[in-house]
Amino acid sequence: MPAERKTDLRIQKTRAAIKDTFKEMIIEMDASQITVKELTKRAMIHRKTFYLHYTSIEALFEEILSELAKNYYKEIDQLPADAPFEDVNRVFFTFMAKQEPYMEKIVCSTSYREFADRFFLSMRTHNRARYNPYAAYTLEQQNVINTFLGVTSVNIYRQWIQDKKAIPLDDLIHLTGQLFTMGISSVR
Repeated sequence: MPAERKTDLRIQKTRAAIKDTFKEMIIEMDASQITVKELTKRAMIHRKTFYLHYTSIEALFEEILSELAKNYYKEIDQLPADAPFEDVNRVFFTFMAKQEPYMEKIVCSTSYREFADRFFLSMRTHNRARYNPYAAYTLEQQNVINTFLGVTSVNIYRQWIQDKKAIPLDDLIHLTGQLFTMGISSVR
């Protein structure tokens, strides 16, 4: 059994090295520039070692985004399913604010937009599976409502990052909650 434990530790270390290197590359490069060859060179592993763990760079993206989504689910699931929108808004912005710089790059850089969109879609799908306050509307109306909420939240987050988080997080949460629940006329 000690040999199994040693193998498990080695696998864990290799996967951590791959992920850490990958996150560094995300910060430095556009998505199209990240290759298995460069990643393995930087992580100081053989290409075959990479392929023992992942089938492709896209599979590595999927795993990292899946882990992030699970972390979000843990936080949002602490709220009652029918929690007020203001509470859901707080969880979203608080969760996003504590992400590492590589995630900020995924969300804010157009070269990573496909991955960010998949991540946010998984968040919305999870939230709506828990509770759908818009169930009385047609599917098409729900799509418009969910698009408004999702796109607006994400773009506000992107703007906050672009502005170097100049607005304190609590103020951002308050302002966005006010805008979402009472509309633009509430800030005049």
